[in-house]
Amino acid sequence: MKYLGLLVGTALLFVSCGNKGGSNSESYKKAYELSHKAEDREGVIQNLTLWLANDSSISDWAYDTLAFYHYFYRVTPGAVRNSKTATYFVNEGLAKNSGSFFLKDIKAKLDLEEGKDTLAYESFDGMWKQTNDPTYYWDMAWIQIARGNLKVADSMVNWAITDKEILSKKVKMEHIQASYIENVPSEAAFMHLQALLANSRKDLMGAATYWQKSLEIFPEFYAARRSIMELQRLASGQQ
Repeated sequence: MKYLGLLVGTALLFVSCGNKGGSNSESYKKAYELSHKAEDREGVIQNLTLWLANDSSISDWAYDTLAFYHYFYRVTPGAVRNSKTATYFVNEGLAKNSGSFFLKDIKAKLDLEEGKDTLAYESFDGMWKQTNDPTYYWDMAWIQIARGNLKVADSMVNWAITDKEILSKKVKMEHIQASYIENVPSEAAFMHLQALLANSRKDLMGAATYWQKSLEIFPEFYAARRSIMELQRLASGQQ
């Protein structure tokens, strides 16, 4: 680790010497592209940070990428993380493009991580009204379940599964611990919330039924499969 720190520190020293747009920038670009192709996420973060520090002309997209990588991939399972770095890059990106829904979405989820559920809810509500993307409405209903407002959440979910426009679209679901993103048919996604509602009411059979139905709609539904496995584990008394 000390050798890695020495290498990064040396690279930063070269950046500070002011070779903006020169050979260093091209080297960082190649290193970033290589890391990206190899799916080396830490390499992407390190090389893109150095490239951005050396060449501000890439800032229009680099802040977005760094915000996402720090938010989605910089996670240690079971540990509470420091979200300040991701928030920094989100704010820098929004300073350049205040209308970016991509960054607003990340910011709202970071707010939610920090316990600012009211602020996150308001952000999702605003994006839902502007885009009619059911993902944001799904997030709002999920927050209501997490708050314990089951009647409110139930009303929201019941409305969603009867709305033809919503049912014609998909909900993007992020599973940070598994580093996995899935685009789920809205009917299956909101049925997942019905299962969570049933589970919150200790109706395990009802929850299992909803998850099974959601899998009939979308057999690859990761969240539903994981939830059913967890129910089975609990039922078998395994630890």
